Amino acid sequence: MHEGHRERMRRRLFEHGSSLTDHELFEMLLFEHIPRKDTNPIAHALLDSFGDPAGVFAASPRLLCSVAGIGPRTAEYIYLVGQILHRLRGDERKLVSLSSFGEVRSHVRRRFADVAVERLEVYFTDEDGLLLCTKSVTDIRRDEVALDSRLFGYILGEVHPSGVIVAHNHPSGSCEPSAEDDVAFTRLHALCRMYGARLNDSIIYAGGELYSYYREGRIGQLGFE
Repeated sequence: MHEGHRERMRRRLFEHGSSLTDHELFEMLLFEHIPRKDTNPIAHALLDSFGDPAGVFAASPRLLCSVAGIGPRTAEYIYLVGQILHRLRGDERKLVSLSSFGEVRSHVRRRFADVAVERLEVYFTDEDGLLLCTKSVTDIRRDEVALDSRLFGYILGEVHPSGVIVAHNHPSGSCEPSAEDDVAFTRLHALCRMYGARLNDSIIYAGGELYSYYREGRIGQLGFE
């Protein structure tokens, strides 16, 4: 079954390569390193975890291995492709700045505008507010978001960010934080402090509107300058 599907995908690549979606391209990228498994769900998991192709290729091999179905050899291969692409782009690489609330607001609106299920994204930034990597979590089975504290701590220890921004949406339509949101915020705040990072903001998106813990004065001395 897999061979017939893979042959059809290869024909599509050669005949209409530009029509392939991001997850289909990653599905094909994984063919050679994962010969006997369906790589479609693994491709989806990569993009869900790191946000977009740029995020996948920017992730370290250790972070890539945190995705179900990705082993050390496959992670090394993806990272190698990312390094080649990085060198080909050279100075053309576009850096995302999240150093001000306005930039964060625009970024969150772009990322969540067409998302219909509840989703959480964590943006890890350097000391200048430039985006280092994105971690995305979507649980469409329960239609609610959960963040694994152990995985979050692992990423903090691997990436060593200066700042962290958390964003998630409320498909119900209200951007007001719930009691569960407040508990999650407190937990993430404590984790960031443990790893020497600063929780700059926690944002809730709903229907084009945003609720910002930073703008509402709930982060105290933390946040943007």
